[in-house]
Amino acid sequence: MSVYRVEGVFGVKKDAVLSYIQRKQVDEKFKGELLGDRHIIVYGSSKQGKSSLIQKHISNDNCITIGCSTNMTTKDIYSSLLRQLNIQIKTSSEQTLSTSGETFLKTTFKAILPFFGESSVEASGKLVGTESNKSQSDFIEYKLEIAQDISELLKRIKFNKSIIIENFHYLTEEVQKIFSIDLRLFQENGIRFVVLGIWREKNRLTQFNRDLLDRTVEIPVEPWEEEDFDRVVTAGSELLRIKIDDLILKEIKEIAFGNIGIVQELCKELILQAGITETADEDIEINNQEYLERAIEVKIEEYASSHLRSLESIADTGHQSNGLYLPYYLVKYIVESDINDLKDGVSKTSLHESIKKIHHKSDNVRTSDMTNLLHSLAEKQSKKKISPPLFDYDRVNRRLRIIDSTLMFFLNFKNKEEIMDEILCPFEV
Repeated sequence: MSVYRVEGVFGVKKDAVLSYIQRKQVDEKFKGELLGDRHIIVYGSSKQGKSSLIQKHISNDNCITIGCSTNMTTKDIYSSLLRQLNIQIKTSSEQTLSTSGETFLKTTFKAILPFFGESSVEASGKLVGTESNKSQSDFIEYKLEIAQDISELLKRIKFNKSIIIENFHYLTEEVQKIFSIDLRLFQENGIRFVVLGIWREKNRLTQFNRDLLDRTVEIPVEPWEEEDFDRVVTAGSELLRIKIDDLILKEIKEIAFGNIGIVQELCKELILQAGITETADEDIEINNQEYLERAIEVKIEEYASSHLRSLESIADTGHQSNGLYLPYYLVKYIVESDINDLKDGVSKTSLHESIKKIHHKSDNVRTSDMTNLLHSLAEKQSKKKISPPLFDYDRVNRRLRIIDSTLMFFLNFKNKEEIMDEILCPFEV
């Protein structure tokens, strides 16, 4: 009989856990699209199984993975791609004198392409020789930020893997727009990207480039149905030879806010609180409510430090000349709201009205102020290095959503006054 550790069966980790299940509307669609040539956009809230989906269906040998960060440009993305393909880039500069007597500096780029077998490479119109099982040099004038140039390099090495772009949401909106334009050209050249991002609205990239409508396919990893959660728990429980009491499991599903990551973590902590660390020698039923209460306490404390720091960073208004301190009031509204009113997001109009009710200068809070606040929210979270982001503003539907369900879990159980006591009130300083 195989023995499995609880942490390998349930929970959230870098590698897929053993309780992973396939869902027809997600996994089957993803596998089908891998057979085509369209770019694949995988999106949803944090900890909803995006990375696990990729790991399940694309082997490391068949992909190149690039993780995005807040200060990256498309040039940085393409540079990472070429480095991982062992395409070395060297630059050389040459001064030329024009007829008017001006001196110009011309920079050319040399790409050393990995090659196995025998071939000859022509550079600047001259034959530079034949090599076997070695890298070959090919002088190519190109720019790293130009998608067509990158496509030509990939064609030369007969590149046929998928390129995984993780954490696409970290890129600035301007870089996202440029990349969305580049995607059309890559698709026409037979180069496929799989883009992973934390957001919940449809057509995120086609907002930037409508030409992507027939060149991309979107796969949302949400929603998770109740039967999906049951299948996950059953799959993991069988490996550990345990059974979670139906009432306890029902409560776990109710407080998870539809997030598989929270279900996974609560199951893991529940089992550990029951004193089980690996596959049991005999079947065991976990039916003690105290184990779940302790598991909830453990997760609240784990989430507390990160979420309090993030909320404080978002509420920090810096030196605002207008004295409205809207980021602070946004956090105050979120923390003090009934959690059920936040599940499906908040419309811009409703948010505006609600903030005016609690604002110390309500008559001064204009619609344009709310627009500026919401449009700058992604950039602020990025600059404050809030990872994953807590909030996302859907500009098309004008709706603010919490996209980290662990924040919902935290707000549901943590005392609201205690949270606000930790957040500095800007006009009381």
